[in-house]
Amino acid sequence: MKNKIIYIFSLIGILSLGSCGDFGDINLDPNNPSQADTRFLFARAMQGATFGVYSSAPAPSVSLYDPFSQLYPQYFAEAQNIQYTEFKIVDFALSTYYNTFLRNLKLIIAMNEDENQNTTEFVGAMGSNNNQIAVAKTLEAFYYMHMTDIVGSIYYSEALLGDEGNFTPKFDTQQDIYTAMDAELNEAYTLFEESGHLNSSYDILYNGDVSKWKKLNASLRMLLAIKLSDVAPDAGKTRFAKAYQDGGMQTNDDNLRYQYLNETANMNPLHDNMSISRRQDFAPSKTIVDVLLSYKDPRVMSYGIPNPYDKFEAVPFGVPRANISEYKGKIVMFNPKLYRMNAPITIISASRILLVAAEAAVRGWISADAAALYKEGIAMSFEEKDFATDVAGYKNNDPDLWEDWEAEYGFVLTLDDYLAQPVIALTGSNTEKIEKIAMQRWLNGFLEDGIEAWSDWRRLNVPKLVPGQAADPITHVPYRRQYYLIDYETNMDNYKQAIAAQGSDNFDTRVWWDVADN
Repeated sequence: MKNKIIYIFSLIGILSLGSCGDFGDINLDPNNPSQADTRFLFARAMQGATFGVYSSAPAPSVSLYDPFSQLYPQYFAEAQNIQYTEFKIVDFALSTYYNTFLRNLKLIIAMNEDENQNTTEFVGAMGSNNNQIAVAKTLEAFYYMHMTDIVGSIYYSEALLGDEGNFTPKFDTQQDIYTAMDAELNEAYTLFEESGHLNSSYDILYNGDVSKWKKLNASLRMLLAIKLSDVAPDAGKTRFAKAYQDGGMQTNDDNLRYQYLNETANMNPLHDNMSISRRQDFAPSKTIVDVLLSYKDPRVMSYGIPNPYDKFEAVPFGVPRANISEYKGKIVMFNPKLYRMNAPITIISASRILLVAAEAAVRGWISADAAALYKEGIAMSFEEKDFATDVAGYKNNDPDLWEDWEAEYGFVLTLDDYLAQPVIALTGSNTEKIEKIAMQRWLNGFLEDGIEAWSDWRRLNVPKLVPGQAADPITHVPYRRQYYLIDYETNMDNYKQAIAAQGSDNFDTRVWWDVADN
């Protein structure tokens, strides 16, 4: 019941604020409040965090439309209608993220900084002023990081200034945005008060746990800093060392997760696609399934279930339209635990952050044991994916099948045995070590923050992804998405300046930190 109330109230945060006239409280319309309440603003802003996973629509969306953040890293492949893996949908709309989530966060900060409002019940009920500002600034950075990593230059320093008469904001360069975000996150980190209050009912991500918000803040700074490895390694090293010292995610209790509900208005989008509409447009890609099998990696059972012939044979990425029917009923499909109506998603995991730290240790950016971080990162992934439960189910329900799989696939079920495989062991040159670390981030990242996985590919070319035949003659996975028309059509001069600085507006153009060959 509490979750239902949270969802209903969260919608109020985006409604227009209007006057109720002179008729007194008896005529107040609860669906058109005259005073913004930071509890509701926060709940709505936090709903948008899912867009790192299901990145195509304002979250929480019950539809699974163009989940490009799972398609570009080739976690998903199309299993029915071939359209997205042709790479013909090229743009990405930013306006909703500005007008809904970032607008809410900007208002939260303003209300908490305004001495005339920051002690009212509409502000104070959410928590201390400093904690609210710190959380809002951390979430702002979360959105801006993903948005700039998708398209490059975006509105930042002059964003959301329409109330002040600025309707033609400049596009800030990604380099400037990265510098500003690191500074904003550091400022926010100093504001957190672990002894201070944060309303657990309306903090739908961390239930009012300030210590976990601090870890997310440091983790975001680590994710920003590691991307500077090729373009600004000195700045990256300095920023990463500070974030690592502050302390990022360490265990799965720290994970940034979104809990969907057993309600059609806020259900897991994969549930709608697989169980309600039964479109079943997507399935685990052969790209990741085959790598997992080659590594004898039991996480394949956490991501998918075998085909009707008890084989882990998956649909290739980018099958031409004329050939997709050949795979119907013959491929690995999603593990049902991933698409329960209320199945949660992990957006940023401790596994990813530990493995990012392992890369930083190999680069000499931090004084830490890279091998220990690598092992712990994989351990957190094994724990979070919970393949042990899946293995036990197969063993108990069909021992003969499990015996056949042991002979055919030879799944390695213990962490030490997994790490002992030469293809997994953290040995070789520093370049080889970083590639192994990045591969483990990719293997862990299925149905997590796919934009980060796509960024890893752009920066490190791990894994080596190629488009399928459906994309012919396109020869590479997109390096970025193009701007959506409504995001710049009334601001054409600044748009043209941004494009001139970036070089072009197509998916052959690289974002600032992406200089690797792939």
